Amino acid sequence: MEGPSIRHFPRTWLNNPVELRVGEKTIRIEKALGNLSPGGLFINAEELPVNTPVHVKIAARRPFEAEGVVRFCEPHGEGVGIEFTAMTEDNRKHLEELIAELLQNEARAS
Repeated sequence: MEGPSIRHFPRTWLNNPVELRVGEKTIRIEKALGNLSPGGLFINAEELPVNTPVHVKIAARRPFEAEGVVRFCEPHGEGVGIEFTAMTEDNRKHLEELIAELLQNEARAS
């Protein structure tokens, strides 16, 4: 049984390509399986140390970009949780549109 949720935002499934830039290194995930919310995302990615700053880019009709920080890391590259820490107002709108589109896709699939 799952304990109480500490999440601040509802999540939606994400399987879009994602790019993480960590310093000079770029990590591309063609089929990023995970979830997305207005506050961050969790995706299948290689291990990154907690508190690592990352630049996130999600491929979509209107691509989304934000600065973030790793808040959680599953061992063996099973996934990382990233909190969004800064984004432009345009990117905030792109994120809202992307989440709405993903939720519509979920509703059609069920």
